Amino acid sequence: MRKILIISLLALASCRDKKVDFGKFDLQSFKTDRGGCEGKRVKLIEDLKAIKPKILGLSENQIYETLGRYDFQILSRRNEKVFVFFLEKGPQCESIQNATQARSMILYFNASSLVKEVSFQFGSPVD
Repeated sequence: MRKILIISLLALASCRDKKVDFGKFDLQSFKTDRGGCEGKRVKLIEDLKAIKPKILGLSENQIYETLGRYDFQILSRRNEKVFVFFLEKGPQCESIQNATQARSMILYFNASSLVKEVSFQFGSPVD
């Protein structure tokens, strides 16, 4: 019985999300520039592309903790979540639902809520 308890506690401890290390990436500027409206995120695009491999496989909670809240969320036809982070100023700054062609980073999550794809494009994805 004691062995089962110890194994259970070890398994539970290993399930915690690990702290994400993006190196020298300016997380504070990214988080405080909601919708890319202040022009801080546009300066970070190349740095974001460099840390793309580190973003893949992160959980939804780890994304919230590191990059902050998404600007726009889409639920795809197959119930997969898609987070949109706008990277430059555009019509979305007036109302987040406005159609825009501003540069954005799109995070696609699988059914386990892990990032399966990171895409950089103009505008938000259309289902």
